[in-house]
Amino acid sequence: MDKKELISKIISENRFKTRKEKDPDSCPCYNGNKCHEMNNYELICLLCVCPEYKREPDNLEGGCKINSSFGKWFYHEDLPTGRIWDCSDCKLPHTEGFVKNYLEKLSVEKLKEIRKCKTIDSLWEFFEKM
Repeated sequence: MDKKELISKIISENRFKTRKEKDPDSCPCYNGNKCHEMNNYELICLLCVCPEYKREPDNLEGGCKINSSFGKWFYHEDLPTGRIWDCSDCKLPHTEGFVKNYLEKLSVEKLKEIRKCKTIDSLWEFFEKM
């Protein structure tokens, strides 16, 4: 299977409807409301934990690597720095175009590894190691 076919399969296997049917227990959203309502797009769950979120050991605030206008700062006095980046209103990582562009940057070997991830938890583990 070539890279283009792998990407197509990965996107298809990670559509909200497909994941909800094949693995209903791996995400609380599959038994209730979607985490993101996508009026004009079909929700793709592959990048549940956005690869553009700044996760660095010395940066507890987080942030957005692509400066999405859909994100915002959440302020609270109990947070270590008083604020944290909140991207819950951003739908970019769940659109087919975003997912496709992200996957095209990966090697065929990495794409094959992604296909082996059958649950949301295994996907999270995969992306944390990247």
